[in-house]
Amino acid sequence: MTYYIVEPDFGDNTVFDRTVQPAEVTRLEYRFTNWLGDAILECTPCFIVTDTLAEAITTAGLSGAGFDDVEISLSPEGEELIEEPLPAWRWLRFSGTPHRDDFGLDKSMLVVSERALELLREHGLEYADVTEAAP
Repeated sequence: MTYYIVEPDFGDNTVFDRTVQPAEVTRLEYRFTNWLGDAILECTPCFIVTDTLAEAITTAGLSGAGFDDVEISLSPEGEELIEEPLPAWRWLRFSGTPHRDDFGLDKSMLVVSERALELLREHGLEYADVTEAAP
């Protein structure tokens, strides 16, 4: 099976431990400056997905992904640039192994299966860079 690497501003309320690598985040606030419409976004070492995409991942039974709450806020620039209401978001948490499960992290790089990539594309993945992952 082929796997792919997907690369999509921390808020003040984010809590993480910088003494471990990668940093361990225990609470996440994602502060939007702008949003182009993709259903998955990255703020290393974290990813967020729309609630709709989270439900689709769960319904499809894809492995290696779980979800948690995320606080969403707008930066001052975001308040000016984002005119439409944002969708609901979930924090995408990983339990999978890259190149084995549908979702996994390899050195903070998101590695997904073909099935997962297809689902991401169905829900909006226009602005992410997608390349084939080396085995």
